[in-house]
Amino acid sequence: MKIRKPFKKLTLSLALVFLGFPPLASYAATPSQDFDAQAKIDFQSISDYINGQFARTMGFYSTLGWNNPPGVYDLMAGPRVEVGVGAGADLVSLSSLAGLPMGALLVSSNISVPSVFPIPYPIGTLRVGLMNGLDAGLRLSIIPNINLPDFGFAANVTGWGLDLRFKILDGSYLPTLTGVVSWDVMNGGFSISSKVQQTSNYNDPNAGSVPVTMTGTDAYAQNWNVKSFGAKIMVGKDLGMIFPFGAVGFQRHSGTVSSAFSVSGTQDVNGSGAAAFSYLITSSSSPVVFEPKFVVGFDMGEGFHWGVVGESNGIDIAGSTSFRLEF
Repeated sequence: MKIRKPFKKLTLSLALVFLGFPPLASYAATPSQDFDAQAKIDFQSISDYINGQFARTMGFYSTLGWNNPPGVYDLMAGPRVEVGVGAGADLVSLSSLAGLPMGALLVSSNISVPSVFPIPYPIGTLRVGLMNGLDAGLRLSIIPNINLPDFGFAANVTGWGLDLRFKILDGSYLPTLTGVVSWDVMNGGFSISSKVQQTSNYNDPNAGSVPVTMTGTDAYAQNWNVKSFGAKIMVGKDLGMIFPFGAVGFQRHSGTVSSAFSVSGTQDVNGSGAAAFSYLITSSSSPVVFEPKFVVGFDMGEGFHWGVVGESNGIDIAGSTSFRLEF
């Protein structure tokens, strides 16, 4: 015959009382245990949100820096070769971080991240004409190991890309129309650390509102390894000293975007005394698989060029500038 669960629990409770132990109900979690469990959930929410924002943008970031107008280089007629250097920045929005629903934590007291996070990228390019109407380009974007302990910041990025451009249309009175296919790879990461200093009240499900003091340090590390294939159509018109142009296309991304969020220190919940805590929270995702690519810009000069380019995937916006020498 089966014994129902409520009867089992009552029998076990009576047995514990008979043996001198308190009944099962008295083993409810303490406010400290409740706070600790909720804090882990909150830190996981923070980590998942930030990692998700970077996963949304890292494919786009890996493709930035192709700053040429649509004019194709020609190995026989010239210009034959071009080298260039420049810099740009992509803006990652973290504006919704402060609005995350938290049960135990005050976000502003536990992690220090700006609402808009700029990701810089240096640009080095080489372009060579192959034959009439076809050229090839190489792009490098490298940030060597940077460590700024006074600011709690470290970063490194390595990226490169190859493209082939083929002339579709060109003429004295016609716009220049060029097709492009590209392959880009980028990996790297950054870490940022800050102080944890929270004094608040925690709404415990059993004890009601209880005071909390939390102190310590945190370190957030973001890493990515992304590959991108893309194709686009460029159109522009050389007006002499200025060459305005635009492009539209798509990018197909793959890879991983992951983070590790380590937090440690002490917490005093409801006057129970300072107790040590340590959390290691991880998040992992993939970049957006398929997204559009939009480009607008202008180029100025003859022989020595200066260009400004804006790029978007419909969500993020990046801007860059470069100086290029052709011969």
